[in-house]
Amino acid sequence: MGRMERLSVDIPREVNEIVEEAVASGEFTSASEMVSSALAEWKSTRLIHGYTVEELRALVDEADASGEFIDGETARREIEEELEAYIAAKRGQ
Repeated sequence: MGRMERLSVDIPREVNEIVEEAVASGEFTSASEMVSSALAEWKSTRLIHGYTVEELRALVDEADASGEFIDGETARREIEEELEAYIAAKRGQ
C-alpha cells in the first residue's frame, strides 16, 4: 500500500460505533484497517462503474439538457410498444 500517513477526521457517533463494532468482532484489526477497506471498496466501485465525478456531472448536465423527463413506467411502456411494433413489422416481411 505504500507509506502510511495520519489523517484526522470527524465522523458521526453512529459511524464510529460501526467501526468499533467491526474491530471488536475481529472483522478488522484496527479502525485504520476498516477505514482503508471501506475506501478501497469505494474506489473499486467507482472504477467498476467507470465514471469520475466530472463525468457523472457531465452526464447529469446532458440529461438535464435533453428535454422533458418521463417516469420509469412510462418509459417501459413506450419501449414495449416500440418493440412490439418492430416484431410485428419483422413478421409481416
